[in-house]
Amino acid sequence: MRKLLGGIVLVAGVAGLGYWGSKNHALDMQSAITERAVTATANSVHGVQTQINGRDIRVTGLADSEAERDSLLGALNDVKGRRVVRDDLEVLPTADPYTIAGTRKAGQTLLQGNVPTEAARAELGETAVSGVEGLTLASGAPAGWQAAIGSGLGTLSQMDEGSVSLTGTDMRLTGLVDTPQDRDALVAMLDLPEGYTLTNDIETRDDGKPIAYDVNFDAARGLSVDGKLPKGLDLAQIGDALGVSAITGEAKAGIMGDGSADLAILGKLKNWLPEMQTAQISISDAGTNVTGTAEVGVNAALVEATLKEELDGAATLSLAASNAKPDDGATRINAATGQDERFEYGAWLPNISFTPSLETCAEQTDALLAKTKINFLSGSADLGPRSLRAINGMAAIVGRCVREAGLVAELGGHTDNTGSGNFELSAARAEAVRDAMIARGIDGEALSSAGFGPSKPIADNATAEGRAANRRTTVLWTQR
Repeated sequence: MRKLLGGIVLVAGVAGLGYWGSKNHALDMQSAITERAVTATANSVHGVQTQINGRDIRVTGLADSEAERDSLLGALNDVKGRRVVRDDLEVLPTADPYTIAGTRKAGQTLLQGNVPTEAARAELGETAVSGVEGLTLASGAPAGWQAAIGSGLGTLSQMDEGSVSLTGTDMRLTGLVDTPQDRDALVAMLDLPEGYTLTNDIETRDDGKPIAYDVNFDAARGLSVDGKLPKGLDLAQIGDALGVSAITGEAKAGIMGDGSADLAILGKLKNWLPEMQTAQISISDAGTNVTGTAEVGVNAALVEATLKEELDGAATLSLAASNAKPDDGATRINAATGQDERFEYGAWLPNISFTPSLETCAEQTDALLAKTKINFLSGSADLGPRSLRAINGMAAIVGRCVREAGLVAELGGHTDNTGSGNFELSAARAEAVRDAMIARGIDGEALSSAGFGPSKPIADNATAEGRAANRRTTVLWTQR
């Protein structure tokens, strides 16, 4: 009996030891297969998962392509000790062409398109762009894709508005920056991988060229402005500075420079435009240059010298005498004065609407001389550089009063009480005005001149203003 029991125990022990050894061997085999399966799939694009049941392998997750799926299954089939490989992989769709685009507006970038991996999506999400969650996961991204779009988005972030798109290996940048230099600096920031191309459609607010423009004046046509204006300067401001409302041109405003100094120079030229037939004002970084022709009857050399003093080196100036005269009867609206004019007797005479009579002729000449004085050079009977308007205006009135109303006029010269020889000087000045009237077609028989010196003041000679008022020309009308 004891022998029988001992035999049974011995048999059971041997059997248990065999079962234990078999079970441990199976566990060791499964562990080895698991390790080998993990190694075989470690480099999968999307991180596939493997489950081991005994010696059977089940693989799940995303394969980036059919080629990767075949590669993964091949590697798992090569796992030593495996029995069955169960394929539960899902193949990611391929995007062709592979696209992604970022649109930036008001400082915020919105992404649309494809993304190759969830890891790439997460990295894009760290760049403060929106729309990342809506990107479509797809395979087909070219090598270097992540570096390329990252660089493109970095460049786009430097613009307020614009876009970057990546189609395969072709990148396109659009946007608006200040200057070509700014655009070039942005493009230089871009670091595209080898094999990628860039289409640069970034536009600029400014062409990057220096400020340079021409203001052309013609007494009959007005102003035209062409070129590149400094920041903040426009045609209306130029017209206001020169006192001319008729202004045209193709000038474009830049985003650099300061036009205040230019306006100051134009303001000094404003009072001289009526003495000019044409003028070209060229303004650039090199300075301001003024060339032109004087109006018919204007002493060009005298105007040039006087204006140069006023400009005080702020501009160079060259003014030539007018060689061409319009035909008698020609008409125009003087762009500098707004006056309707007719060319006759070798001068542009204003068309003044009134009915000549003893009373109206006195009113017209008094009003004209109160508004526009006839000036003379200091201590001389030579007409001053800015007397043409007053002379031509007076000729237009006096001519009609003499011819249509049969009146005669005494032209009087008056001075202040400073200096000596004032009576002689005033008489010479009155005669100079008479000569100018005769030159403009008025019958000399209807005109006389007289010098009154300081004998008839209209203001206090103790002040500069009073003395200036006393230096004047008068017209006394009588019936012939």
